[in-house]
Amino acid sequence: MLGRSFELPEAVTNQTYTHVMMQTSLFYAHHRIGELLGSISRVLRPGGTFVATDFYRKTDKENVKEFMEMNSMVDMLSLDELKTALEKYGLKYSGGEDLDSHCIKCNEMKS
Repeated sequence: MLGRSFELPEAVTNQTYTHVMMQTSLFYAHHRIGELLGSISRVLRPGGTFVATDFYRKTDKENVKEFMEMNSMVDMLSLDELKTALEKYGLKYSGGEDLDSHCIKCNEMKS
């Protein structure tokens, strides 16, 4: 089921799910990460899986300011900040892949 992260209808929030997936959209909500992860943890069944592909900040915010502005991002968390937020809501980081070279190519194509 597709939906907006902060405006899910009761038909969605009154149920639980074995899987929740977000594809390159979580980073738009870094400034509201607690609210978002809280919603996910409420609808995810015990033992369920949350899968996300996302951006995170590897350096200080000044170095990614242009990227954030180009993508209308209010905030961009580091991997450690994301892991801490996930743990706070009973979710676990299980690993990932660095897609920087792909993202750089995409941004160059936008210019």
